[in-house]
Amino acid sequence: VGSGMRTGPPGTRSLLVFALAVGVSTSMASPLYSESAKATARIESAQHYEELKRQGVLGLKRDVSVRARRWEAGATVPEGGKVVHLIRHGQGFHNLLGDLYRDFGREVDSTGKDEEGPYVRPELVDPPLTAVGRDQAKALRPVTASLSGIDLVVVSPLARAIQTAQLAAPQLRAKVPWIGHPDVAENSGKNTCDKRRLKSEIADDFPYIDWNLLESEEDDKWGPTRETARSVSDRGHAFLLWLRARPETQVAVATHSAWLFSLLNTCITCDDPELASWFMTGELRSLLLEYVDAPRVD
Repeated sequence: VGSGMRTGPPGTRSLLVFALAVGVSTSMASPLYSESAKATARIESAQHYEELKRQGVLGLKRDVSVRARRWEAGATVPEGGKVVHLIRHGQGFHNLLGDLYRDFGREVDSTGKDEEGPYVRPELVDPPLTAVGRDQAKALRPVTASLSGIDLVVVSPLARAIQTAQLAAPQLRAKVPWIGHPDVAENSGKNTCDKRRLKSEIADDFPYIDWNLLESEEDDKWGPTRETARSVSDRGHAFLLWLRARPETQVAVATHSAWLFSLLNTCITCDDPELASWFMTGELRSLLLEYVDAPRVD
């Protein structure tokens, strides 16, 4: 990389060259969480909270409410309750580019306001994990191995989430059902990194996963504008109701940061506010969910 790239914010072309050079030369030596990644988590957490607030979805009331508390392995699950092991995917190439843009002083917004940022680049449709992201996923193996009661794995149809589940819990591949669920995909629209590939391509790459819930060959949910916060919240709540109706008790869910942030701040009431905070890449949190039906009014 030429020295001229370090004198100020680079152009897009030189920034991509720099990103590739960093990925090749330092990925094996990189810590799982760089200072840039930590800064990005703080920035995007604040951006998304303000967006949820602006769109009026905080404090939504529904006929079925869901409460959550931290779950410890081996604890009793009350009747009607569900244990969910929520996993944010490991670092993807879009995450790496976002960190690099910010390192060079470029502002990045992941809520759909950017017109030229890293998340809208056409090269980043459904980006895979970086080497660091794969290491983050593998670092979860001792945790998933200790969770002996998992009887279902649910994954987003985006590659980075599927790869994370594969690497984090290889022992579950032939042991329990794996289901691809469109309702746990990342907030859709505008950001090309959140557009899925063709259903047939995904099924070819991951044939052991049940993709019957994907209704269309193409990603018909993705468009030029960002999905509304209410839409994301509604499909998050729909997923919780789907989960309630399933026979399994413990479920691992590999998904995305903004979707998780919406779920835990607009669909679920957490007894500890820390449970609703922004996930780092490759982070897992185990929650006990309890469903409460609103009283019937005759």
